[in-house]
Amino acid sequence: MNDERDLQLVKQTLEGDRSAFGQLVEEYQMALVTVAYNVLGNRKDAEDAAQVAFMKAFEQLASFKSDFRFFSWLYRIAVNEAINAKKKRRPLVGTDHIEAESTERSDRMTEVNELEDRIDQALMDLSPEDRALILLRHYQNFSYPDIAYIMDITEKKVKSRLFTARQRLRGIFETRGITAQA
Repeated sequence: MNDERDLQLVKQTLEGDRSAFGQLVEEYQMALVTVAYNVLGNRKDAEDAAQVAFMKAFEQLASFKSDFRFFSWLYRIAVNEAINAKKKRRPLVGTDHIEAESTERSDRMTEVNELEDRIDQALMDLSPEDRALILLRHYQNFSYPDIAYIMDITEKKVKSRLFTARQRLRGIFETRGITAQA
């Protein structure tokens, strides 16, 4: 969807057309569930967080400023909701648990999948805020200004915190023996 269309649907929603908001939900539901899943690591929790984010967005729609992209505003709500849900949730498994099982597989695709799984596990060991920064920048390709808006911090803090998050992730990779493979 484009920004102009989003703004039109927001306007229609504010004028009482609830089906217009339904179109926004349909358009962005997968993106919100995905970001929530990346923070929470659980599909059901991610769906719940995305639903709460949409409810909050609907309730706060009058506060949306058209100077910003609607998607960035909505994404910010979803990231914050996922981070809050993660903070409220107690860890189910200790973070020192790593699958030590190594099998002899020559299939490159299997190796790539295993590496991706190990990287995902390492990301889950970051704080929700660090994980969100890494995901927004490196998985979702958001710009620093967009991340600053989503996380409600300055662009300078985004760069600083992102640097720190990368250092923490590098430490986790080193501890787990995760290395870049050509």
